[in-house]
Amino acid sequence: MGKLKNANHTDVLKKIKPSHEETERVKRFVQQLLGVSKTVSGLDSVIVGSIGKFTWLAGDHDIDLFIMFDSSVPREELERLGLEYGKRVVEELGGKWKVKYAEHPYTSATIKGYDVDIVPCYRIKYGEKIKSAVDRSPLHLRHVLDYIKPAMLDQVRLLKQFCKGIGVYGSDAKNQGFSGYICELLVLQYGSFEAAMESASSWKPPHIINSERHLGVPLHQFKDQPLVIIDPVDPGRNVAAVVSGENFMKFVSAAKRYKQRPSARFFFPDARKPLSANQVKSLQNRETKFIALQMKHPEIIDDILYPQLRRTMSRIVQLLEHDEFHVLRALEFAERQPTIIFELEVWSLPAVKKMVGPPIFSEKHTSEFLAKYSKSFLYVHENRWIAEVPRRHKTAVSLINDFLNAAPPVLAERGVPKYLAPQLSKKKVAEHHEFWKLVKKDAALSDYIRQKYFVDITRDSKATPNESNKKQD
Repeated sequence: MGKLKNANHTDVLKKIKPSHEETERVKRFVQQLLGVSKTVSGLDSVIVGSIGKFTWLAGDHDIDLFIMFDSSVPREELERLGLEYGKRVVEELGGKWKVKYAEHPYTSATIKGYDVDIVPCYRIKYGEKIKSAVDRSPLHLRHVLDYIKPAMLDQVRLLKQFCKGIGVYGSDAKNQGFSGYICELLVLQYGSFEAAMESASSWKPPHIINSERHLGVPLHQFKDQPLVIIDPVDPGRNVAAVVSGENFMKFVSAAKRYKQRPSARFFFPDARKPLSANQVKSLQNRETKFIALQMKHPEIIDDILYPQLRRTMSRIVQLLEHDEFHVLRALEFAERQPTIIFELEVWSLPAVKKMVGPPIFSEKHTSEFLAKYSKSFLYVHENRWIAEVPRRHKTAVSLINDFLNAAPPVLAERGVPKYLAPQLSKKKVAEHHEFWKLVKKDAALSDYIRQKYFVDITRDSKATPNESNKKQD
């Protein structure tokens, strides 16, 4: 599949639209699931997400069953009964279940080949305050079903596949991109995939969409959010709050390029591929230092792992910068083994460090400074005391190891998130040849680095980092 003629998406839809047989098979299972849920719980249930809205992509059968409790039920009771009902539903249908945790516990199962999440929520009305984060989902379902036209279903599928193809799909903590609900709202707003592309090609951050024309929405609360889509069922919420600045610009740039030259490549990009030998050489020619920090995968879901991984990365960057090891880039990757990558401009420093003290005219501060550095070489420069002191860590790796070589409770006190602290006490740090051996061995990690360094989101080129830098200069 190459260039799309006159934006004819027939060939794309052949690949992503469920067949009639698949649609009927999913519908039969969903009806069975709803029936068993009603029998087990005595409560109303709904299928939310793309399955409930008939916008799912072929072969994508993640089914979200929400059991709706009355708002008078205590939270503890909702959680207890939610799990009890979820387990019984799965067992009635001959599936296998396990408990997962988000804001509250829920049942995750495999039933007859389908991945099913059974989630308890409170039944709320439009305008009513939520009691748990998932309570809006049935209202989202109702809003989309009330307004979407049959012809728009395929338009949503095209937009979803476009977002998948350019790597910005998924509103989870890992991807920080466009949710299925965002895609549905954009098609409702603009009427079609092509119209959404036309609009997005000219977006500037922050771009604000208020489809229901809610009045008096305090937009200042959405400061520093590049895309703001006011939730039609909750005007105080930005549906696109999770969309990162990088993914917003990727989407806008791809829309511009698609508008200029429509191509199936946007929907079905090239398969993953690791760094080439020339690309590795190009990175090595930057004459920076790459360091990888790896740890074992904790038993937590990605929505908890990725925020904790980013907090850990930020904490170590802060540590490195404080000790004058300047970080050029920092990246997190957890597809297989959680890994933090640092590219350093400065990674080795002299054994001595200059400490600038108080003016010689300040008697009190002078006395304190001289007492503190009494064993160091002291002198005066431009009327200020200077001490030359031994540097505790001469290399970035020494600093990282010293910081992390502590018991989990100590690491937690140092700002390392609780789920990663136990893993980091047994971490592995790779630099120099060990770093490149690690990258060569892990194809997924290699492809991730390739995308970060060799795909220019403004041009989708294969420019080297040096060429990209020249363009910016």
